[in-house]
Amino acid sequence: MARPERMKSALAGSSPVDPPEHTQYPPDTVSSAETVAQPSPDNAKQKRSYYLYQSTVDDLLNAAEALSATPGAPRGPSDLVNAAIEDYLELLRNRFNDGAPFPQRTGPLARGPRIR
Repeated sequence: MARPERMKSALAGSSPVDPPEHTQYPPDTVSSAETVAQPSPDNAKQKRSYYLYQSTVDDLLNAAEALSATPGAPRGPSDLVNAAIEDYLELLRNRFNDGAPFPQRTGPLARGPRIR
């Protein structure tokens, strides 16, 4: 006996994120994605990967947990790292660049060990 053909779902290939292009919306309807303000470049977060010493990571996570219920404290490890880097960059600008912002880099950073 032959096996019956598998039925296809009417939703196959559809996505709530990427609706089909042939879908028409009434002209008075505005999608919610269009009404949400896009974050400014300064407020947009970017995921990066950096190597840290294990003891630094342990201290960071311990501080994040200890401060989690403290009002006004950074909310988690990412906020702690961001605050620390901003403070350190301010110190570096004052110490090495007369408080002015560092010049915009011309391309990607060179990889590998620094040449002295």
